[in-house]
Amino acid sequence: MTLEELNFLVPIEQRSCICLNQSQTAHILGVSSSTLSNWRLEDGIGPEYKKVGNGTRSRVLYPKTAIIDWISKTIKTA
Repeated sequence: MTLEELNFLVPIEQRSCICLNQSQTAHILGVSSSTLSNWRLEDGIGPEYKKVGNGTRSRVLYPKTAIIDWISKTIKTA
């Protein structure tokens, strides 16, 4: 998957963003938001993410390049 292909999957207003939030990333990956949360709790599962802020008000953001890398490593094509 390329950045152009990923951007095609997100709404136009989010195409210029370099990161996606948890629900956007879950939608792209075809999993629930809670599955993505569970993957974060299990070390080494799911795409890399960044935590922005502290405590309960922190946000989890997934860089688009990390999503692409994870998909590329997870899905092998012939």
